Amino acid sequence: YQEVVVAEEKAKRSSSSGKKRPPPPSSSKHRGKSARTGSNSSSAGKSSSKPAQQGNPIIIVPNAMTSAITMINAGFFLGKDAVFVPRVQAMKNPAAGKRGGTITITRRFNQRLGGGEITYDIIDNPATRLKKDEWDRVVAVVCQGASWQFKGWRYSDPVDLFSRTFGFYVGLEGATVPAELQGWNCKTGKVSRDRRGGDNICLAGFWNGLEEFMAVHKQELFN
Repeated sequence: YQEVVVAEEKAKRSSSSGKKRPPPPSSSKHRGKSARTGSNSSSAGKSSSKPAQQGNPIIIVPNAMTSAITMINAGFFLGKDAVFVPRVQAMKNPAAGKRGGTITITRRFNQRLGGGEITYDIIDNPATRLKKDEWDRVVAVVCQGASWQFKGWRYSDPVDLFSRTFGFYVGLEGATVPAELQGWNCKTGKVSRDRRGGDNICLAGFWNGLEEFMAVHKQELFN
């Protein structure tokens, strides 16, 4: 009888050892959770980073001939010459810009922001020229000093506009700053009709402010 019992016990052990044990439930759940977490993390990373914009950053200048800076002299002021040329003088220069056209300038960023070169397009007619998605490329608006400048723009409210772009007003020395500017997030600078010593101060205010703005709000345009 004992021999029979021993034989049965051996048979049971042999049968149980031949079966594959299922993986522990906790291990399976852990692997599934890790996979989902990784997927969610990847998706969050993609959504938080803005895609690189196609095209150059855009600077808008006034198209009113009474403004200190227009397409006629913007290339001289913001370009390599870095000098304010009154409109009457600029119109005599073959290199003067044209209303409704495009002026392209290339400038090197401040070293602490990387020091790379970036090319800008300067225009004066965004209402009829820019498509909806192209407004994301607008980085600066040179103000005329009156809200009707923004009529027909995608962002026509000055408060909204200057929360999305860098605003800068260039006035003539001795002239009164428009009252409307007081409620806008807009920096100001002044130039003289006949003395060029202050041009660098005005330009430094514009470029330093714009680069700081882009470093925070328009990083995708650095590429």
